[in-house]
Amino acid sequence: MSQPIIDGQRAAFEHAYGLVTQFIKVCPEDVWTKKFGGWPIWQQVYHALSTFQFFTLQDGETPEQGLYPPEVNSFQNTPDVPPAKKDVLAYATRMKAKADAYINALLDTDLPDANPGLTARMKAFGMPREFSHSQTLAAFSGHTLYHLGACDAALRERGLKGVF
Repeated sequence: MSQPIIDGQRAAFEHAYGLVTQFIKVCPEDVWTKKFGGWPIWQQVYHALSTFQFFTLQDGETPEQGLYPPEVNSFQNTPDVPPAKKDVLAYATRMKAKADAYINALLDTDLPDANPGLTARMKAFGMPREFSHSQTLAAFSGHTLYHLGACDAALRERGLKGVF
């Protein structure tokens, strides 16, 4: 069955994911650990990847423990020791699998419906409105590219080629 809307959103997500993993691979260690845009570069990348699970986790599902406690994902805490890039790439693969499973379970006709897990979590953060599956798909790429833009700017500010 053809799913043109989901296929288009999947392509946007694949592009954003490819750029963020490329960034991890090319980012020099001294930039990886530098604060830029308010947080260390590595933490912005880690946050963007952790939201794949945040966006898709449904009631009753157990979240996978990341490399750090949730307070690091949400910028409430920054640990003294940054993760190795190889560990973040492995984490990226696991988080992408969660996003892929979510996308694969949707039909175009599901897109206007609420994503109940995300809606409940956002209410807990003080955003009492419904988040649809369509918004979730757009957030996969949009949120990732937002943080990647800040990270990419750190490379360019150092005279290095960005991934965009």
